[in-house]
Amino acid sequence: MWKAVARKEILANLLSYKFYVVVLLAAVLIATSFFVMARDYKARRADYDLIKPKAGEPAAVNPPNPLSMFAKGLDEAMARSFDVTPIGITVRAGQKSGNTIFSFFPTPDFLYVVRVVLSLVALLFGFDQVNREKEDGTLRLVLANPVPRGTVLFGKWLGNFVSLAVPFILVTGLGVAVLALDPAIRFTGGQVLRLALILALSLLYVAFFLSLGILVSALTRRASSSLVILLFAWVLLVFVLPNLGTLIARQAVDVPSVRALSEKRQQIWTREVLLRIRGQGDWASQVKAISAENDALEADYRVRFDRLVSLSKTINRVSPVAGFVYAATEIAGTGIGEESALKKEVIRYKNGLIDLTLASPDADVAESPAFRYAYRPLDRVMAEGALFDGGWLAAGAVLLFALGYVAFIRYDVR
Repeated sequence: MWKAVARKEILANLLSYKFYVVVLLAAVLIATSFFVMARDYKARRADYDLIKPKAGEPAAVNPPNPLSMFAKGLDEAMARSFDVTPIGITVRAGQKSGNTIFSFFPTPDFLYVVRVVLSLVALLFGFDQVNREKEDGTLRLVLANPVPRGTVLFGKWLGNFVSLAVPFILVTGLGVAVLALDPAIRFTGGQVLRLALILALSLLYVAFFLSLGILVSALTRRASSSLVILLFAWVLLVFVLPNLGTLIARQAVDVPSVRALSEKRQQIWTREVLLRIRGQGDWASQVKAISAENDALEADYRVRFDRLVSLSKTINRVSPVAGFVYAATEIAGTGIGEESALKKEVIRYKNGLIDLTLASPDADVAESPAFRYAYRPLDRVMAEGALFDGGWLAAGAVLLFALGYVAFIRYDVR
């Protein structure tokens, strides 16, 4: 019976203008996002080809990630130039976006389209699934037949989910296929798998908001009332709560500014230079001392920063949007965890160069290795948080549907 209800919902959507407007809107936004982000990626990749260090050059530069076209995250920060100097690691600007409009508005990547637009579309599909049929009088006729209410509700949910998911998958798949035809863009097999996981995570995200829409529809008598409530909830979940944790965490955890760290590194360097002028200590031991103190300074900063991030993420996970963004960016390799792993690798690279230079002062600098960063494997990414965030999102969708079922069982169709 649920299949018949699902087919009825799909047919009703296919015959409504709302469905075609939504599909056209999603297609235009996703196509525009792919076009803009592909140009941005190719521009940053061209910049990297110009500035990438050769063997013997004491600099670490990570190329832009192709998956940043879908979930940009912290890719610009990860693509900065980390220069190894006697003071420590000097951070220069990265391959910043060539599109200056990104400085004024959010980056229009695939993640943004799903996070903001598709969540609203899912609510628009679910907000009147129960109360509209009550107002039309059709719900009473349907329930007059010997069919369980749970079957009716599941059929409605499934029909609307399929109506959303199929066009979304087709449009996204077509866009990715077009991107793959560009010779300047290359996806590895691992990146294709990660992209498929991001797409599956996006469907879970859509399912969450569809379940929320049906729940509110089963709790209200009029479709207009549920629409107002859901718009308020959408603003709260998408825009307010994901930023609330960061504001609270900044008040609770004291993290020194980047400028303060730079000043401290300069003080360490100046002190060792003065000791050198006075003839106290040899240069090799002073370089090691500078490196060790800078590493300790960076380690203390990372401990404080990781505490800030952990608290912020814990609070932000109240909203499904935060969990979705955290999981998608980590899977894409542009998340907070990947950026932290990159910085640790840069520090190891710096220490290796210093040890090599001090061990063989007369060696040819061209023999020192160039920096190479290997992204964390997918199983490690999933184990370190992405699986939890995805599971939390799925559990939220199931819980909302269960609450909607309870509300529908008690719903008065008169």
